[in-house]
Amino acid sequence: MESNKPKVLVFTDWYLPGYKAGGPISSIANLVRALGNDINFKIVCLDRDYMTDTPYPDVAINQWVKVGLADVFYISPDNLSKSAIRKKIVEFPNHRIYINGIFSKYFSVSPLIESNKLNRQITVAPRGMLAPGALGIKAKKKRAFLSLAKFLGWYRRVDFHATHPHESDQIKSVISRKAKVQIIPNLPTLPVGEVQRIEKLENEIRIISVARIAKEKNTAFALKCLEHIPATYSIMVNFIGPVYDEAYFESCKRIAEGLPANVSVKFSGSIPPAEVSEELAKAHLFFSTTLGENYGHAIIEALLSGLPVLISDKTPWGNLKKDDLGRDLPLSDSDAFTDYISQIAAMSQAEYHSVFKSVGKNAAKRVRLEENIESYKNLFR
Repeated sequence: MESNKPKVLVFTDWYLPGYKAGGPISSIANLVRALGNDINFKIVCLDRDYMTDTPYPDVAINQWVKVGLADVFYISPDNLSKSAIRKKIVEFPNHRIYINGIFSKYFSVSPLIESNKLNRQITVAPRGMLAPGALGIKAKKKRAFLSLAKFLGWYRRVDFHATHPHESDQIKSVISRKAKVQIIPNLPTLPVGEVQRIEKLENEIRIISVARIAKEKNTAFALKCLEHIPATYSIMVNFIGPVYDEAYFESCKRIAEGLPANVSVKFSGSIPPAEVSEELAKAHLFFSTTLGENYGHAIIEALLSGLPVLISDKTPWGNLKKDDLGRDLPLSDSDAFTDYISQIAAMSQAEYHSVFKSVGKNAAKRVRLEENIESYKNLFR
């Protein structure tokens, strides 16, 4: 019966139908898809997408609406306040509070403070925000908040949800060695049907990168890895994702404009998830030189679609070479990234298929979907 289901009240800045924030939206949406029949999810979020000034069209604002298997409250900026957040927590006294993030004023900090005052059960998912690379952005402000939170004991009663052991270590290092942490990987978005990838021509490669154009995603480094591609190879790279920092984007465009003639770069901005799936099928390699990921939804979704990846060693997806999934390389060696792109570019269709024919199957083995779903059920019981 409905009354016997575990009850969870989620606070997150963005949710469906949004997609521009990437991983944070996917993390909650995939959780609801997998567990919504077993858990009563209620979600409080903004009425608009990441880096967007207008509300979602055709979405009821400031009231509870059914979205898939969850009830969602899309709150408008003019109604957003500490008291509004408290009201939502009071409204559902039997719900565990699940906070998706760390530093958001109204969707992380306010729920944390108010839930503590009301002596509620609290789970916080940092979503990679405590990683060294992420803490290095606006470092003084973030460190000041964390110092205050620890001094006032805001995290003393919190259960943390980490998505891999490294994130658990980060939580214990930044918050407290005594922090209570449960490690459960995120749930991926699974491909719909078999992916028909375009033909791989010899000495030519199409590359896709799906991430924000931002310092923490290390876009400029990725572009610089393309500077010394041999003229023998034709390289086409499509960067998909919103621009977070205009000044940083301008510097990235300057690097792109200075690349050799055989390297073509396109910045596509944000596109809906269905279109991302189509773009994955048009590529031969997924490329990310991120400074850190707590999960990396775009990475595993590429792999599950059968697309090999070239990524930094700052994600949970390590030792890729062993399973013929691509490479995870240190950021201290940009030449290694350049060389691997050249290596795949040189392949014919037959060579490419021979090396990467089992990418999707091998990636699925790493996901352990059913095991992780059961772990989430235990987390929320």
